[in-house]
Amino acid sequence: MKTIFFNSRSLILCGEDRPGQQDPGAVIIVDNGDESLKEAIRTIDSNENISSLYLLCSNIEDTYNRLRTLFTEVDAAGGLVRNSSGQYLMILRNGIWDLPKGKREKGESIPATALREVGEETGITSIAIRQLICITDHTYHRNGQFVLKHTHWFAMDAQEPCRTRPQTEEGITETAWVPAGKLQEYAENTYPSIREVLRGAGLLQA
Repeated sequence: MKTIFFNSRSLILCGEDRPGQQDPGAVIIVDNGDESLKEAIRTIDSNENISSLYLLCSNIEDTYNRLRTLFTEVDAAGGLVRNSSGQYLMILRNGIWDLPKGKREKGESIPATALREVGEETGITSIAIRQLICITDHTYHRNGQFVLKHTHWFAMDAQEPCRTRPQTEEGITETAWVPAGKLQEYAENTYPSIREVLRGAGLLQA
């Protein structure tokens, strides 16, 4: 199964054993060619009342690769930062709890992007990458283009001292070190893609 996020909505690529079977209100489209992929994108992009659209496909990777050709693709990276007390760093961006991330610059490696963006958005100067957690996909419209952003999320450790400074010019007004047991509260005011990262790190229930 693979998910592409349209703001708070989800386009879910899956086989016949789709989770949507348990959802009587689910919208389901069968991949029977490129026109059906375009229909799926148009349907979920234009209808905010649809929370999940299930795209049934015989080969998820093949369908995903054909879907990608319908967007302008960009790479990004970010981090889930843990301090020595076992707390995790969340940022408040435009009133919604988020994790630090940003687009890859030309010639930059994905891990270098993650370290740079976390440093810029939080002010932390000493961070070490532990491992890749997951890659999330989400879409947006910009300058007449329909963009598909692939964000690589890394588990990171902050070295002491780890004072933070929110990057206010990016709409970040607050940072918070959150104990693992309280992440569920913050997850109630965040994006579905961020919840996926927290689940991938084993910090939220599936």
